[in-house]
Amino acid sequence: MKHILLIFILAILFIPYSKAQQINANPDNYDSLISTLTPGDTLRLAPGNYTRGLKVFNIMGTSTQPIVIMGSGNTTVFTGNACCNTVSIKTSAYVTISNFKIDGQNIANIDGVKAEGNPGNWAHHIELNNLLIVGHGGTRATVGISTKCPAWDWIIRECTIDAAGTGMYLGDSDGKKPFVNGIVEYNLVKNTISYNIQIKHEYEGFRNISGMTLNGKTIIRHNVLSKESNPSSGYDSRPNLLVGGFPTSGDGSNDYYEIYGNFLWQNPSESLFQGTGNIMFYDNVCVNYSGGWGLAFQPHNGVQPRDIKMFHNTIISDSSWGIKLQNTDPAYQKYVYGNAVFSDYQSPIYIIDNTNTIDQSDNIEDSISNTNNYVNNATNNINTIDLYPIIGSPLSASLIPNSLFTPYIDYSKDFNADYRNWLYRGAYTGEGINNGWHLAIEKKTLTQILLSAGLMAFTGDEVNCEIKLEWRTATEQDVERFEIQKSKNGIEFKTIAEVNAVGNSASPINYRHIDPSPYPVNYYRLRTVDRDGGYEYSDMVTVISYCYEDGAVEVFPNPVTTSGLLTIRFHSNETVNIAVEVVDALGRVVDRMDVSLTEGVNNVYYEVADLPAGMYSLKFTGTTWLSEAQKFMKTD
Repeated sequence: MKHILLIFILAILFIPYSKAQQINANPDNYDSLISTLTPGDTLRLAPGNYTRGLKVFNIMGTSTQPIVIMGSGNTTVFTGNACCNTVSIKTSAYVTISNFKIDGQNIANIDGVKAEGNPGNWAHHIELNNLLIVGHGGTRATVGISTKCPAWDWIIRECTIDAAGTGMYLGDSDGKKPFVNGIVEYNLVKNTISYNIQIKHEYEGFRNISGMTLNGKTIIRHNVLSKESNPSSGYDSRPNLLVGGFPTSGDGSNDYYEIYGNFLWQNPSESLFQGTGNIMFYDNVCVNYSGGWGLAFQPHNGVQPRDIKMFHNTIISDSSWGIKLQNTDPAYQKYVYGNAVFSDYQSPIYIIDNTNTIDQSDNIEDSISNTNNYVNNATNNINTIDLYPIIGSPLSASLIPNSLFTPYIDYSKDFNADYRNWLYRGAYTGEGINNGWHLAIEKKTLTQILLSAGLMAFTGDEVNCEIKLEWRTATEQDVERFEIQKSKNGIEFKTIAEVNAVGNSASPINYRHIDPSPYPVNYYRLRTVDRDGGYEYSDMVTVISYCYEDGAVEVFPNPVTTSGLLTIRFHSNETVNIAVEVVDALGRVVDRMDVSLTEGVNNVYYEVADLPAGMYSLKFTGTTWLSEAQKFMKTD
């Protein structure tokens, strides 16, 4: 008899490894469990107050088997102590730390998360995801997230830092402990005394650790950075975002920052942005009605602005310049294209020195009082501001050349991640009603912004231990299919399914896919493929699974009727072949099946129509974690 109708298993090949574990921890035992973690393990922190900090010392995952330490949301709270930084990281790699709250209790000079500056320390491939960091405003030197050792290939994603001394301080002031090839995205940093985010400069010769990434780029995208409240003043004033220069020769000298899709809001006594070195700055919305300045590209720590490409930004700075380029390196050509800059300063785009190496084209410069001739509502009220172009806006004019900008990740998208129409100046494409993300002091979340052209939404939710993925297109033109891609770490993706597109449509179309095999933390994206072979990626959706348990087996519905199917759901942390026996009430084996499990959730559907009514047991052989039989009842 063959009763298995369908087994939903995603066949994923892994290098052999010791069995990964799901380890449940609480405030009493968590710190004794951390040192036991091995590649692929997940430490789940129950709700509660954790008062002894989180020491991530010598914890080593792998690129395919990261170690995950995750809380239960804001009910898992790590509280600060004067002795030490709350989350302390030393010589660790491929570790994801996610989904809990850190409360520093306003104790001075302790950081929320810190890769420590001890001699010989380093940390790479660290991901910080969905952390809420509060109570770190004791001094301006108290930091939400800090790296004071060589750090490379970090991801800081969807974190909120509120009222810290400094939000993020990445790198060190001596220029010898670089922050290399990082991604800082979808974070909210507000009400800091000093910087919202600072990435320190780097001198030559300090990318000298075996295995270190020697060349790359640092991406800063879709963050919300506000200094409307609580900023320092006078000599202690600092920008919302500051990025330092790279080495002028050797490893890292061709690195660059790619800064796009960010919202920078208010700074009463400094610039919204200051940067030097190699910077690609595009599709940002930067607003300063509070007395400070706009964007400053100027020397810092001995490094001049070099390769600067600044295009398609919307900038408001009421009392000073919107863009300033000062003492830039004459060996490099700079490009300022397609920006919309509103300021009452005599030159909204203010160039000092080396003007012959700065190429300006297709920018709009106008006064504050005229801004509403271009956009829906230019105001200093965050609740009502709307900088999307009005119908018939002068921001739409002649075609802007784009050949200089094609190498950059999202050059073809605007602030809302809509396809870029190169007729428009400023951060937005389109006119009238803004159907994308509305400016706010909140996270610009992955599921709120518009995605690739025509894609209105892409969401993921856990339902009955499966991940329901849904997306909606506004229009379609010659679209062939959608590829659903999945990742454990947000970097390495594999296609798990394909869904055929309608192809051509002028009206909205809804799509759905169910992933029956979630990881503890799941990253999804869509690859939209056109009929001519062209493709676009959506932004990622992150979904946390709360019912991913090591060794669990579920059997439902129970009882099951003759016309129904029995679902046997395995939560497996290994790839393994097992045998399942169906045993009747007299102890007789009435059926047997072989099942191949992969890591994750595996659903097996068993047809019961041929079984007489009665009580049955399922017995499992082939692995130690399936020692307990599962009972079910068959009814007519």
